[in-house]
Amino acid sequence: MQQSKRQRQVSSEIKQVLGEYFLQDGKALVNKVLASVSRVEMSPDLRNAKIYISIYDENDLADEIIQHIQENVKQLRHYIAQNVRLRYTPQIRIIKDDSMEYADRINKILRDLGE
Repeated sequence: MQQSKRQRQVSSEIKQVLGEYFLQDGKALVNKVLASVSRVEMSPDLRNAKIYISIYDENDLADEIIQHIQENVKQLRHYIAQNVRLRYTPQIRIIKDDSMEYADRINKILRDLGE
């Protein structure tokens, strides 16, 4: 479903704010591993947000880090409330974005086929 202009604006703003959060204030939340907000999807009423997070970790702890973020979602909502001007702070659903892992698997398969 196509998002409205307002949904795209709010998604972009939340993505930027949370990206800054994970780089600066949220390092303890992600155990000093690089975390990136890859995509934010807003509901039409702007009360719910699906936040897709990519974890770049060599130790394969991404699932545990996502779980830790999900357990501390109130912290993220509070940060959004302080930094994004909205009538209602959206309920947040954290989703692991594994598109990078998927792309790596495809590249590996293509390299193996080429050899």
